[in-house]
Amino acid sequence: CDIRSLGCEEKRELLATIEQAVAFVTTMIFQDGSSQLSSEQVLTSSVKGVVVLVKNQTDHPCPPSYSSTDCTWNAANENDKLIYLKTEWSYLWEHEQQAHEKFAWQVLFQMLHSKVPIICFNAKDFLRTLLQVYSNEISWKQVADSIVLDPRIAAWLINPSDTVPSFECLIQKYFEKPFSVETVNTDTGTLRNASYQNLGANLEKLYNVMMDLTRDLQVQGLWKLFCTLELPLIKILAVMETHKIHVNKQELKKTSEILGLRLKDLEREAHEVAGEQFLLTSSSQLREVLFEKLKLHTLCEKVHRTEMQQLVSTSEVVLNKLQDLHPLPKIILEYRQVHKMKSTYVDGLQMCMRKGFISSTWNQTGTVTGRLSAKHPNIQGISKHPVRITKKHYIRGKEEEIVTISPRTLFVSKKGYTFLAADFSHIELRILADLSAEPELLKLFQEPETTDIFSTLASQWKGIPNEQVKQADREQAKRIVYSVVYGAGKERLADCLGITPLQASQFIESFMQKYKKVHEFTKKTIEQCRNKGYVVSIMGRKRPLANINAQDYKLRTQAERQAVNFVVQGSAADLCKMAMVEIFTSVVISPTLTARLIAQIHDELLFEVEDSQIQEFS
Repeated sequence: CDIRSLGCEEKRELLATIEQAVAFVTTMIFQDGSSQLSSEQVLTSSVKGVVVLVKNQTDHPCPPSYSSTDCTWNAANENDKLIYLKTEWSYLWEHEQQAHEKFAWQVLFQMLHSKVPIICFNAKDFLRTLLQVYSNEISWKQVADSIVLDPRIAAWLINPSDTVPSFECLIQKYFEKPFSVETVNTDTGTLRNASYQNLGANLEKLYNVMMDLTRDLQVQGLWKLFCTLELPLIKILAVMETHKIHVNKQELKKTSEILGLRLKDLEREAHEVAGEQFLLTSSSQLREVLFEKLKLHTLCEKVHRTEMQQLVSTSEVVLNKLQDLHPLPKIILEYRQVHKMKSTYVDGLQMCMRKGFISSTWNQTGTVTGRLSAKHPNIQGISKHPVRITKKHYIRGKEEEIVTISPRTLFVSKKGYTFLAADFSHIELRILADLSAEPELLKLFQEPETTDIFSTLASQWKGIPNEQVKQADREQAKRIVYSVVYGAGKERLADCLGITPLQASQFIESFMQKYKKVHEFTKKTIEQCRNKGYVVSIMGRKRPLANINAQDYKLRTQAERQAVNFVVQGSAADLCKMAMVEIFTSVVISPTLTARLIAQIHDELLFEVEDSQIQEFS
């Protein structure tokens, strides 16, 4: 039934029914007639209303209150109620609408604080919309109390390689019969009988699927991870998406112009050294200049070829190899770096900006390792390290100047607030030390914080005093550790260090000889994966790897590297999420703290904090 058709007594009965409920199954209806259950749902369409299936205990019979003609859905349980709450209002009939709006909010508020689960497919979007629509009635701290269950997140935990399971896929997996998700006719502002019935049936299915997924999570030992990390994160991300990060428009424009001028300079230089004009962003034209005209590939050892057509590659790895042979590869490398910065981070920010601020969309199910990802804009990709750009002056006697661009200075905190960043120090290396119980690595973290970890590591590995460690030694040690952590093979390591695959193989071998427990850990992890078919992180997150016992050498070794990588990187993702949950909870229960988490950049958390609270919050 549509709550606008209810009288005073019926409204009281509905609130009493909500108080007795064991669960609420809900979905948002959009202006274009789609719902959160539709795979074709258009994100730009505004929210029209919310449909809620109120699941009631059978031993608490409630009189059927609604004889409204709007309600023809046949409940699987006659005590269940299906209600429609309109959230979008026009300015006509203001007094009557205010009463309906107030009651709709009363129902939603009671649901949020009822201590029974709200089951919703894409629950983060539902909570964020409530915070936006009812921003005057509810503070972000108030959603922290609610219990939300999202079948999409549960399905992803069970099968992390299916990063965007749709409602249709879930239903087809748990129900044999085909089904349809119809659009809803919203022209009249009410829900038509047929579509209402269909939506009620689908919410009933969503409830049953959530119950099945709950059992699966418990059987697979994933229930604790689901409840302690992933469910609280739904609320945290919803709150993060309602926060506006202000951008310095003047600085952004100025940065875009500086980068644009540098691109033109580099283009001029490239044409000059190549002796002809060509499109720097075109791989085929660049290949023609580098290899057909200049024949640079004949001057060095084997260079990579593209997988499909077996053409000489113009990748970063190849250009790095060629840069000492001719000035062009170096110019192209800088051009790509500047072009990426301008198009992705500077111009990309401008495209995502609304009234001088941005707010990223966070994806909880976007990776197999459990790491979060962001888009519109991808705030995680914005470097915290300053970039030095050469600014040329075409005035005689005026020297070129070096301009330092710090991408993060494009963001400005609100007046009276400061950005505060907190990050883990070498989290993946620490996890590797802990899981392998390698005494030499553990010793690294007992040194004073001032010691450079990778210099000490290089000193240990090569058996030379710390003061004799060169930058190249440090870089080698760092790359080898991360080739173990990130599952890079000897070819990838060879490319990174500019050495042959044979040398890379010898480096890895000597490293594993020095740190025997790390070698044992990788062997043990691969062995366990072979026996079980999956690997597990610190918090019990699982990743099935079907190719771990494959006959094909390439597929099998890739799965072996993925197994080790997942245990380390998946555990790092668990710890970072745990930090988010712990800090969010501390701020919520604090009567004074107001700090807002605005971004998670893998091992770093970024907050906006009131100036007067910086000390206490730190």
